[in-house]
Amino acid sequence: MRARSFTSLLAVMLLLGAPARADSTAAIKIDGGRVSGLVQNGVESFKGIPFAAPPVGELRWRAPQPVKKWPGVKAAEAFGPSCMQGVGPGMRAEDMSEDCLTVNVWRPAGVAKDAKLPVMVWIYGGAMVAGSTSRPTYDGTTFAKGGVILVSFNYRVGRLGVFAHPALTAENADKGRLANYALMDQVAGLEWVKRNISAFGGDAKKVTIFGQSAGGLSIDTLMVTPSARGLFAGAIAQSGYGRPYFARLSTPAPDGRQSAEADGLAIAAKLGITGTDAAALKALRDVPPAKVLEAARGEFILYYVVDGKVLPHDIWEGFRKKEEAPVPFMVGSTTHEEPTVAWKDRRRDIMALTKDEDRPVLAEAYGSNDMLDIYMQTDFVFTAQARTLARMHVANGYPTHLYLFSTVPAAANIAEQLGARHAAELRYVFGTMNTGTPLTAPADLEVSRVINAAWRAFASTGAPNGPGLTAWPDYKSGELMEFALSGPRVHVDERNARLDVLSKVLDPK
Repeated sequence: MRARSFTSLLAVMLLLGAPARADSTAAIKIDGGRVSGLVQNGVESFKGIPFAAPPVGELRWRAPQPVKKWPGVKAAEAFGPSCMQGVGPGMRAEDMSEDCLTVNVWRPAGVAKDAKLPVMVWIYGGAMVAGSTSRPTYDGTTFAKGGVILVSFNYRVGRLGVFAHPALTAENADKGRLANYALMDQVAGLEWVKRNISAFGGDAKKVTIFGQSAGGLSIDTLMVTPSARGLFAGAIAQSGYGRPYFARLSTPAPDGRQSAEADGLAIAAKLGITGTDAAALKALRDVPPAKVLEAARGEFILYYVVDGKVLPHDIWEGFRKKEEAPVPFMVGSTTHEEPTVAWKDRRRDIMALTKDEDRPVLAEAYGSNDMLDIYMQTDFVFTAQARTLARMHVANGYPTHLYLFSTVPAAANIAEQLGARHAAELRYVFGTMNTGTPLTAPADLEVSRVINAAWRAFASTGAPNGPGLTAWPDYKSGELMEFALSGPRVHVDERNARLDVLSKVLDPK
């Protein structure tokens, strides 16, 4: 009876597509040593590979340093710890560490070393204060099954990732590379890809970076980061933000925002550290990382710093000066990124940037004050920025594609949601439709198939076009691709009139 029950259970598991047992891969030699991963369901994964030295002790608030080589074969079978951050949904304190700079790779099983497959490098979001590569949504299996090598890496977040202080400036341990430790981690991760991806069968000359929210901000920023030039051949920014001026290292920003060093002094004061000499710096580095996070509690969102070395200027200035990376660029947003009630304080902050005479002009452009309330944050923070960056990139002579993601899951009530929310596209892009509440409706699965295929085509050819895909013209024609539940649709954005008014009023001058 017991044997028959086991046989029946096995049959049900096979019917439901239960994953096959994972086996170890052959060892691969990379610059840190040899690693082995796991092979399962036709995909090999390598997780938790160190790409830089642990940024702890004297290496806290330092540019990432070379990884120490390891002996033997490292079993790269589990994600490394997430970087230190607040404990939110799906996060546990015991899964975090200041020693967190690791990289993950997914590739088709059995791929030849000389295959030269296209590579996609994922940069996670989280407002620059949270995020991790280990979230199930970011699993690279679907990309790998589609013939793309998917890479992701952790980078420092919060005030361990973006921090300036006069004592750090005086120390100058990394020859002027200051404040932007999260950005430096990302460049170091891309340098690791350039050095090592051929060992996994990837093409180091065909690397596409993509990210969402703070990851989209990072993509836009990497586009204007000199040290990242040549490390990627294409870029996709999903719902990136970054319209305000970034803080300057030691002086106020053009809009009056205080310097990054002033921010750092304020945080240090909360920790009881008031000096600016070497002793103060040692005291800052001796503070447990959780206390650094506690001192910065309440900081909802971070940006990078114009430090003059790693980052010479803001995103907008870089594009305006035609100093962005000369690569194919895809950029877009969702239809309703920020729910009105949850973000009412943000709307007030945005409206404070307008003049009295601008507000009725904006209300007229949106049709009513109610419509302005509903869509102001979405348009200002995400939609208008994506469109303007696309327009500048096209004007600078580079291939550009603009998209809009409007899919609300078939089982959801679109009347209640008013459109696709922030991060709604992630499960569709990665093909991880069973994470969270499973999305199994045929229409949802088709949207996922199409958008994942378009992203892979972009990585392969520099354009999101190919067999089985709706032709998506370059944005120089003024048309965008809308990924709707009813199917992909190419059209001129119906929101252009209101976005024109918004940009005239609020774009950085």
